[in-house]
Amino acid sequence: MTLRAERSGRRFVVAKTAEGRPVIQLELFHDTVSHLKSLTVGFEVLGGVNPEQVSTLVNSMNEKIVGVIVTAK
Repeated sequence: MTLRAERSGRRFVVAKTAEGRPVIQLELFHDTVSHLKSLTVGFEVLGGVNPEQVSTLVNSMNEKIVGVIVTAK
């Protein structure tokens, strides 16, 4: 059985947790990845990372990562 890989264009944005800490959030351009339609995907950063560093990281991710590929196990 071959598993179907689903792909989507994306961008990363800086958001904040309920506690006010920065987090990198994944936003998909289209609802083409059915496994992610009901989910929010975020990435926590280390405690000592300041907001400017998070913005720099997000800009770099947006320039170098072209899409998201999801495959069910």
